[in-house]
Amino acid sequence: MIALSRLLALASPAFEADTTFYNNYSYIRFLNHGESISISDEEFYDISAKVVFAVNAYQLKEDNALLRELADEVLPRINQDSLELAYMMIRGAASPEGPYLYNKQLGEKRAQSLIDFIKAHIAIPVSPDNFSLDIEAEDYRTLCIMMQRAGDKDYSLVKAIYDKHIPQNGVGPLKAELQTVRGGALWKRLLRDYYPELRVARVVLFFRKAQPAVVEEETVPEVVPVVAVPPTEPDDIMDTIRIPRRELLAVKTNLLMDFAYMPGYNRWCPLPNVAIEYYPLYGHFTYGLSIDFPWWRHYDEHKFFQVRNYQAEARYYLHTGSIDRGEMPGTKAAFSGLYFQAYAHAGLYGICFDADRGWEGEGVGGGLGIGYVMPLTKNGHWRMEFGAQVGFFTTKYDPYQFENPIDPSYKDNLYYYKWTLAPDLFKRRQYRYNWLGPTRVGITLSYDLLYRRIKKRGVSFYSTETQVVQPAHDKERRTDHD
Repeated sequence: MIALSRLLALASPAFEADTTFYNNYSYIRFLNHGESISISDEEFYDISAKVVFAVNAYQLKEDNALLRELADEVLPRINQDSLELAYMMIRGAASPEGPYLYNKQLGEKRAQSLIDFIKAHIAIPVSPDNFSLDIEAEDYRTLCIMMQRAGDKDYSLVKAIYDKHIPQNGVGPLKAELQTVRGGALWKRLLRDYYPELRVARVVLFFRKAQPAVVEEETVPEVVPVVAVPPTEPDDIMDTIRIPRRELLAVKTNLLMDFAYMPGYNRWCPLPNVAIEYYPLYGHFTYGLSIDFPWWRHYDEHKFFQVRNYQAEARYYLHTGSIDRGEMPGTKAAFSGLYFQAYAHAGLYGICFDADRGWEGEGVGGGLGIGYVMPLTKNGHWRMEFGAQVGFFTTKYDPYQFENPIDPSYKDNLYYYKWTLAPDLFKRRQYRYNWLGPTRVGITLSYDLLYRRIKKRGVSFYSTETQVVQPAHDKERRTDHD
């Protein structure tokens, strides 16, 4: 049995802490012994301290003002005063754009980053019973508070949509309706004006000073029977989710060239070609390389179509592929729609249509292009492109034929340059041809081949990353803000 003096000591109030230093920090709160925590959403919003993250980020940055304040001022003073941690309230959140499961995990990681930081700088042991972890995968509650505080003209509309869907349907229909209001204009404004402030982890710390040592009276030991507890099955359910990765490199081919019919060659003449396009993380520009490599030879018919053409290009998309536009990687094409292009190319060729008509040479050129990229799948990893180029091409070449051009009666089954003057006057590439006009048209099929990894450096052939996560169990809330 526990002595009466012990019970009285447990029921007595805690010693008053000197809170003068902490008055300047709204996220530091003191509780009387035995006092419960009751805090609303708006109160938590008002008093909590926050760390704001970049899009898709959850790593803490050392130059963050709150982290410096905690590490240099607040937590060292808490350790010095030997304050007892009563409770730590953490909320991790993500803004509404992007897949729900991805946002949920992102909110958890942001909250966990802040928890780990505090644990690393505080001398008081922090057990799971000392804190609550509240995850807002898509923080519409705080969005409504922010809009109300700002006197936003659309607050009533957004709040009505929130109240309509959250109690019954959840965030899916809520998001879908917000995205369609006014043709998407409201969603774009929320994305610009409010969503960056929703990518946060917030914290409030509740403290009380440790109780003084109590001298207990002699007690009679209490006999507690030992009861064997059978092992239980783990109730943690491992959940597997797939997280989109950002496109890095696309591979493509021009279908018009793949199924070409060549006049003069008088037959179907596929022109094998392959191109790659590099997608940066920011901005409107992409960069590409391509090669055309038909190498057909039909000696018996004196038909040759042998080309090596190498092209480098830069594109400017009107629809930016920058990740800071707020769209989640992998949810739609990084670059799509109308684009403008500048290119340069160089190549060599040997073309012969019959025994009397053949040319070989080398050339260079450059010019401008325009095109349109249309995603074929929801995530945009398959695309169709329509484009055209105009430019200038200059080439030096020599015509050739089968058998001797000077003495047709001389048959040696060889190909000769078409040259009838003195042999010592012959020099290769004495002919030049210049072209100004259309240089290429294309209907191009494109596929995103390589992707940036999310957690590890390097690249991947897979558009999503499979991760196993252990969902946090629903715990008994110590607050009334749900």
